Amino acid sequence: MRLKVPDFLSGIRRKPAIDVPPPVEQPAEAPAGKSGTPALGRLDRLNRWLTLGANIGVLLGLIMLIVEVRQNAALSRATMEQQKNDVLADIEFYIAKPEISEIWIKSIRHPEDLTESEMRTMDGILVALTLQWDHRFQMESAGLASRADARQHVFNTAPFYFGSRFAKHWWSLQAPGWEGTPMMEVAGPIVEGLDENFLVTYLDNLKLQPIEPPVEAAPSEPDVAQ
Repeated sequence: MRLKVPDFLSGIRRKPAIDVPPPVEQPAEAPAGKSGTPALGRLDRLNRWLTLGANIGVLLGLIMLIVEVRQNAALSRATMEQQKNDVLADIEFYIAKPEISEIWIKSIRHPEDLTESEMRTMDGILVALTLQWDHRFQMESAGLASRADARQHVFNTAPFYFGSRFAKHWWSLQAPGWEGTPMMEVAGPIVEGLDENFLVTYLDNLKLQPIEPPVEAAPSEPDVAQ
């Protein structure tokens, strides 16, 4: 005979067991930072070498650029130096013409006798030389020559063009137009300090005295034997 369980006990009956699968063991995770270490190390070294190579390439490029700039500057300097010499040579060839050289000598020895057309000829010569000096100062402003180079050039050439009364008088009339420029700063004191008789003395010293024939010594009389 089956016993009937009271209703209030039916709620606490043992529930049937549910089949739960056994836990599956998870593989142990690799410690952080160690996953793919060999590959990352090779990539890091590659990046370092690439960076080093890029830096070396930039450095070599800068060196080549500096060398090229210096070569271009040297070429520009040589070209401007040649132009300066060409202008000075043209001035000299012009003065050497017979009709011009007469005016040049007249401006040195007898400047008060110059005609207006002759003074205009001298004006052109001295303007050309002044512009040749200015060309030297332009080289300085372009970084192709130093102030000392420009000063030395003016110092070397000024006496042979401005060492006369007429040329110094001409310079005094032109000076206001060059005020505040390197021309007056450098050339002004040099021209003002020149001897106005320099070219007169220079021309006199160029003259050679005629060679006198050597004086023949009189033959000596033979000694008379005692």
